[in-house]
Amino acid sequence: MTGKRKKPASHTATARAASQPSTETTERGMSEVDRFLIDTAAQSEAADGAQGIAPAELSFPEIDPLATYWTELDLFCKKCAITHYVAFCTMLNAAESPHLVERARANQFNYKRCPICHTIEYVEHPWTFYDPARRLLVQVRPAWEWHAGGGEEWYAARLEDLFDRWAEHDVRIDVVFGPEQLIERYLQEGE
Repeated sequence: MTGKRKKPASHTATARAASQPSTETTERGMSEVDRFLIDTAAQSEAADGAQGIAPAELSFPEIDPLATYWTELDLFCKKCAITHYVAFCTMLNAAESPHLVERARANQFNYKRCPICHTIEYVEHPWTFYDPARRLLVQVRPAWEWHAGGGEEWYAARLEDLFDRWAEHDVRIDVVFGPEQLIERYLQEGE
């Protein structure tokens, strides 16, 4: 069977958007949404400038780097081969989120569930545990990093990175590999 294959609608829309004139050049790989956001920001800046608001005059609330913080990760399911978004906690503040500490203690924290095959597995991505009462900050790295090689040198490098990042805060710092080490060292009942 010969003939032209019809392009999916998303490719057609992208081609149409790319053919429309733009005040700035589009970077390779930039989506229509990215272009829209950049154009909207430029229009907002122009409007602020017309009203006499300088960007330096705008104030944004300061974000506490030790507060519980969530983000989304784009993860791949090995079982059914799909990519999906997962809510992921990158910073767990024990005082702010004691219910999450209980989940971490039960080794049920930062797991993902595939929306297609419903496989549940731990998200192998670094995150940080902070306990203000003990002035303790622990980075939880994937367990495979320790076994992949490097051993003590790898541990020392991670620890040095943490010291540099949190030098201005009065905290004890440690690195653990896997949630089991975090539980064993810092989340035992009674601590």
